Amino acid sequence: MTVRATDSTFNIAGLVIVLTMTLSACASTPGGSSGVNVRGPDVADEARYNKGNLKSYTVRGKTYRPDIPQVGHEETGMASWYGHESPNLRTADGEVFVADGISAAHKTFPLPSVAEVTNLDNGKTIRVRVNDRGPFSEGRIIDLSRGAAKALGVYTTGTAKVRVKFLGPAEPLTSTPVYIAAQSGDDQSYIVQLGAFSQKDNAERTQDKIDDAKVDRRDDIYIVYLGPFKGAASAENRRQKAIDAGFTGAILKRAE
Repeated sequence: MTVRATDSTFNIAGLVIVLTMTLSACASTPGGSSGVNVRGPDVADEARYNKGNLKSYTVRGKTYRPDIPQVGHEETGMASWYGHESPNLRTADGEVFVADGISAAHKTFPLPSVAEVTNLDNGKTIRVRVNDRGPFSEGRIIDLSRGAAKALGVYTTGTAKVRVKFLGPAEPLTSTPVYIAAQSGDDQSYIVQLGAFSQKDNAERTQDKIDDAKVDRRDDIYIVYLGPFKGAASAENRRQKAIDAGFTGAILKRAE
């Protein structure tokens, strides 16, 4: 079980594909063989931890005292995963919980931070964004989101022995928190949806604000989008440029 706030009003309606904001780290399988390709979070240059989440707290009669470990600090133990909560709930540091994202819960790491998790049963390694508290089951050291569990090969087994390495503070989220957990050699087509309008004039005005935008009518709704793009990574690059241009609500969807 993971402790989280429940007063979120954020709604991720229409977000079918969850993708990374950053395109830095990759998971790997032993010997460089192809497998799940996960692009994890960057480590921030400066620590910007949520001070409120460095305070002691008590769960089931046990008190936990969060602290900031040395970079490179390692722990070995059992990992579990969680992902059945509503996507509208927030994590312990106030971020939106995305079950299929690449994130994790830890009892004492500062929030938000970045950790490297290695499945000692199969050798797979990924970086995760630690933004929540837990797990509080005896003998478990980290709770993975469903997306992280799938990437590490923990999803079907439920638990696995892992090594967790603390890497430092995570970059603050500046837009909708999205992540990627795509298969190697991803050749799916994606679009960057900029908006959906009931009036054609509004859609065309939005289209005129950014190069290469297109309008597609679906029933009585006008969809303004970019693409399609081959592969989630290239589509996410374009989404980030759209966000920089002011389209902060841009999302990725599979091309139909």
